[in-house]
Amino acid sequence: MSPTLSSALGPLASVVDDDVRDLCVTGDGRVWRSDGRGFVETDVIIDPREARRIGVGLVETAGGRVDDARPLGDAALAGQVRVHVVLPPVARDAALVTLRFPRHSPVTTADYVVDSNWEWGELVNQSILITGATGSGKTTLMELLISRIPTSERILVIEDLSEISSRHPHAVFLSTRAANAEGAGQVTMGALVRESLRMSPDRIVLGEVRGAEIIDLLVALTAGHSGLSSLHARTLDEVPERLTALGMIAGRDPATIARLATVAFDRIVHCERTEFGIRLSSGVLRRVGDALEVSL
Repeated sequence: MSPTLSSALGPLASVVDDDVRDLCVTGDGRVWRSDGRGFVETDVIIDPREARRIGVGLVETAGGRVDDARPLGDAALAGQVRVHVVLPPVARDAALVTLRFPRHSPVTTADYVVDSNWEWGELVNQSILITGATGSGKTTLMELLISRIPTSERILVIEDLSEISSRHPHAVFLSTRAANAEGAGQVTMGALVRESLRMSPDRIVLGEVRGAEIIDLLVALTAGHSGLSSLHARTLDEVPERLTALGMIAGRDPATIARLATVAFDRIVHCERTEFGIRLSSGVLRRVGDALEVSL
């Protein structure tokens, strides 16, 4: 942890170590931490004014804004911490602060639970959709796969907030931007995907697909670019419905979504956190009539 971040965290820094992944401050000032295996309460209790100062300060340091006029704040200090803040009156009692820390020790293939037929080498040469529930390890797996891409390839990484940490020598990072007070200047995920096609990418990495940008990604991948993205889904069986729903948000019918998705992604890799580590399972999208299905 850098001295600047330690200072910005104030009393929270005392419960941050190399194992912490999530840190939460509740409205009563209690501080909870998780190393990925569930939250436990710490001995630290923070005054509500101090919690607000820490949360607002971290968001502003990352170039964001959170105040009484805009009580919801989300920002990331790349490679250090992601911060989310909710201020009263949206938060009932006092400021709610949620911090997500990156993994300090490099992840390796040995950290995953896979079956005996798993081929890591194949994943590097495929377009992959990584799925899983919140906190299941999707971003960590994405960073591992990026690290295995040949250095001769140019990677365009597109995110809502800058979270992905990669030492790939030819990775270029783009982030969205919210509209200003006058409602101008917004840069969306979809716009960044379209712009990335003009930047000579070998791979397009979309940190997380959440809405209408799914169509821009599918069009890009079906045009011949390799890609990597993540999607929230509790199980592999939920993936077709999630993709279809997101595509319909963009105004596309299920049949069009099914045709694009089956061509765009070579494989789905699903992450599930277990007591033995992160278990990976794999599936392939297929089109049955006008609908999507996953075959294992």
